[in-house]
Amino acid sequence: MATANGRVVALPAPVREVCDQFLSLVRRELPEGFLTGLYLRGGLAFGEWEPKESDVDFLATVAWRPNVVEVETLRRLHAELAELSSIRFDGPYVLAEDLERDPRTVPAVPEMIFTGELVVHSSPPWMVAWHELARAGITVRGPELPTLNVWTDEQALREYTVGNLDTYWRRNAEGLARATVADLPGDDRDRDALLSHCILASTRLHHLLATGELTAKSRAGRWALTSYDARWHRVLHEGLRLRGGGGVSAYDNLAELLADVRDFLAHVVETTTGKPVAERSS
Repeated sequence: MATANGRVVALPAPVREVCDQFLSLVRRELPEGFLTGLYLRGGLAFGEWEPKESDVDFLATVAWRPNVVEVETLRRLHAELAELSSIRFDGPYVLAEDLERDPRTVPAVPEMIFTGELVVHSSPPWMVAWHELARAGITVRGPELPTLNVWTDEQALREYTVGNLDTYWRRNAEGLARATVADLPGDDRDRDALLSHCILASTRLHHLLATGELTAKSRAGRWALTSYDARWHRVLHEGLRLRGGGGVSAYDNLAELLADVRDFLAHVVETTTGKPVAERSS
């Protein structure tokens, strides 16, 4: 039974299945008592699940820092999980007390990342993760999140978000400014996911800065339709269509869509950071 702030939450069947598979593998492969909690965040925590696009963002609490052997066990465990499920299952392994401190001060821990690798690193971008867990996280196993006193700082979250837009998303905007259709992924699903991500993930950050609220990608896109100039409505509708995996495109060709995504992302970065995108201003 999953819960969020004391309420029972009905997880989508594929999410429940991958969580059950993960917990079964942990019981089989790791010492008893190693895993103390399993929590979900990301779009799922805000009521959004797109079967063709969504992954599962988790955070696992453990009783001790994994040693080298246990890290290798986790690596094998996630490789086996990837064979059992097509759903990406990404997240870190931290101590429960780590959640009570600024995530930028947490030492190196293992984390399953979006590339399908398990890495051990320190100071990863968990600022959003901590705040999502505190506001809307889902408890699958272990103590309820409100009892863990998850660290939050609204100013730090805002500064981190602007910094993310000014670095990662600025680089993406500058890259898109130089891109052609030939540079896009050849696989239709990968291409659609990339374009949708550029539209909606950047919008989600703008939504946070404008409203102070965390939300899911599609909800941010729908918010933008009521907040952005009509110039951007077609590309926003396209981002929502690509994420949902249905409907007919309003674009005649891919080059036209790419041009709008390029201009839209530059607009979001410039609006939120107050600085022009280099390629756009040249």
